[in-house]
Amino acid sequence: MIRKTARDVKLIVLDLDGTLLNSKKTISSANLAAIEAARERGIFVTVCTGRIPEMTEAYSRLLGIKGFYIAANGAVIFDTRDNSMPYRECIDNKEAGLLLKFCAQRGFDHIAAAVDGCYYSEGSNRIKRFEQYNEIAGKDNLRQIPLHPFNSGFHSVTDMQIYKLLISGLSTEEQLETGQYIETLPRLGFTSSEHQLLDVIAPGVDKGTGVQNLARLLGINMKEICVFGDYHNDIPMFDTAVFSVAMGNGDDAVKNRASVVTGTNDEDGVATAIEKYFLGG
Repeated sequence: MIRKTARDVKLIVLDLDGTLLNSKKTISSANLAAIEAARERGIFVTVCTGRIPEMTEAYSRLLGIKGFYIAANGAVIFDTRDNSMPYRECIDNKEAGLLLKFCAQRGFDHIAAAVDGCYYSEGSNRIKRFEQYNEIAGKDNLRQIPLHPFNSGFHSVTDMQIYKLLISGLSTEEQLETGQYIETLPRLGFTSSEHQLLDVIAPGVDKGTGVQNLARLLGINMKEICVFGDYHNDIPMFDTAVFSVAMGNGDDAVKNRASVVTGTNDEDGVATAIEKYFLGG
């Protein structure tokens, strides 16, 4: 049954962190080779990531994506052919400001990922991820993400187009408390892309709606899509696509929703699954 489903696949959608990217945040030669081989079979291969577009460019170029990919947990569809965004859903500025003040009062590490750059709280540890990406982008002469500390009172938030907020380093109790507060803000939604992290996005937006929007743009049936992922924010696209592949390093909740489980992100699990189900290996 799985192999029959695989024969109908025209689109493969890959999560980045914890899935296609290994622990060093690089894409292995085995994964790149398998993706290219799938394309040669007529399958469109792209990514669906929690990263904002500005933090995805280096990887989209390395992957040779000619067309659409999904960013910001489904809030953005980006077209590499002309750098346009045929779909973009930013979050509400007023409620974003309220949430940022909530985080500041509790000393939480918080970031606003906006169209014009990323804004971060004093002493942020999470901003190191963006600095790491800027190093990668700089080596390839690609644009880097402007990084700015928040001003007092978050006055700049009212002028931003914000893809998402990140609140990191949260204990289980802090995640629960923050989630409950976000639920009092009807123009915000949230998910989690890794342990101790909340991703705040527009309500009704997730990776599942992102894949659905992409399918409409490409004129592809949902039965013709395979998705790969490893964490909670990937579950909506697992529930949307007929064929889903969980990584060996993935959370149990994701594995339980998957059609199949492959190797870990450090074992070229993406390549293993592509070769097994789509290349006749």
